Amino acid sequence: MLTSDLARFKIENQRIIPLFATDSDIDVAKEVIDMFKIGAKVGDILEDLKYLSKIYDYKLVKGLGKIYLRYCTVESATKIDYIELRRQLFSRGPVLEENDKERVLKEVGDLFHVDPIKAMYEDLDVEKKIVELPKFSPEDLLKIYNLSLLQTIIFNAYKVTVSVSDGWKEIARRIKMLGLMYLAYENPLRIEIFGPLSLVKMTEKYGRNLAALVPFLVSKNKWTIIADIVLGKNKRRTYRLELSSGYSKLFKYINDEEMEKRFDSSIEEKFYEEFRRVIRDWNIVREPEPIVIEKRLYFPDFVLSKGNIKVYVEIMGFWTKEYVNSKIEKLRNFKYPILVLLNEELSYENYIPDTLNVIKFKKKIDIGKLYSALRGFQANVNEDIDLSDVNDDIILIKELSAKYNVNEKIVRSKLMQRPDYIVLKNYAIKKTFIEELKKEDFSNTQLSSLVNKYGNYIVDIIDYLGYKIVWKNISDAIVEKIKEV
Repeated sequence: MLTSDLARFKIENQRIIPLFATDSDIDVAKEVIDMFKIGAKVGDILEDLKYLSKIYDYKLVKGLGKIYLRYCTVESATKIDYIELRRQLFSRGPVLEENDKERVLKEVGDLFHVDPIKAMYEDLDVEKKIVELPKFSPEDLLKIYNLSLLQTIIFNAYKVTVSVSDGWKEIARRIKMLGLMYLAYENPLRIEIFGPLSLVKMTEKYGRNLAALVPFLVSKNKWTIIADIVLGKNKRRTYRLELSSGYSKLFKYINDEEMEKRFDSSIEEKFYEEFRRVIRDWNIVREPEPIVIEKRLYFPDFVLSKGNIKVYVEIMGFWTKEYVNSKIEKLRNFKYPILVLLNEELSYENYIPDTLNVIKFKKKIDIGKLYSALRGFQANVNEDIDLSDVNDDIILIKELSAKYNVNEKIVRSKLMQRPDYIVLKNYAIKKTFIEELKKEDFSNTQLSSLVNKYGNYIVDIIDYLGYKIVWKNISDAIVEKIKEV
């Protein structure tokens, strides 16, 4: 990825158009590559590039040089502990007399077998020397530059929607491994990824993770990327970026070894290995098939099973209150229990919903806590009840729980398996009944009037139908519409 000041693009009709390098820029790429020589000092090469940038497009030259240098192997001239060298020098100071200066330099020089003045800052990047050059052509350099340019622009995204013709499961895996927040939809199949500009903090770390996904996306046979890009510091404006696989010939995907190592050492990988080692009475399957829940796709990280008991697990990376709430809405009618594991280090705020089974963690997932939760699921499943004869339009979950003398979670789980019911906070409501209520407009109606007319269950339903309750005083409130369902 490039620094933001090197991003080349133009704005036309509220659209942002990247200024990708083309075959006409081959000569520039050749001259940039020619600047790099084995044994040359990095600082000297950067100075030479400054002169070249006065002849050609400044941003293009700087960008090409930055990328080519990234793939070079550089080393310091000598293999010593430079921090210790500086400590030895400065700890002997200050020296004001020339004789004292020569004495100190000799002492430290004898200790490290180098000229201290020359070697003092050789560990700085500009002082390092080129020892190996990357083996790619000027055409390759331009394509790698184009990919970096695209990453740089997407770094400023508020939202990115992607679709590909194949490899959905692998893309979902990478999105989750990078901790990105996303929503997935079917018909047409697409994934909507929250951009870094949707966060209040940690935008740089999140943005780099999003940028790391881009090379993998454009390596697919058929793909589209639609992104809302936010530009400007004081006065921000949003522009639309639209690209498809017709641009594939402009990019070159180089397998990122560091990224692959990152996947291999990820929290998911460590959790999988520890679970298999510690918990012997449950089976674990990685990345089960995606599940469709109310026209949205859900990609679980794991499914845990024991006999006829099945528990899905999702490890959530970056998250906000709104994102967690959207997950809750999606999983409300999920017929199987699910455990959500929240990474506290990637949180936006200290918000934990009490409507899901949530385990928080830092750096490492507590297998003991997870096993306790599994035992709880197991105990609930063992309390089997048959609700197939229940047919009321409105069911108070607490009342049914008392009738059958079982935990409310068991009743809720059983009702979630009924396709004709919507399970809400306190009630389960028949879908046909809710469809009738959708025809009513409760906007600007007193809550007390609605409760008197319908009953207490209406509080759950108005929330489900996209209304919010605005309290006017301690005894009454007004219902306001905030979204369509």
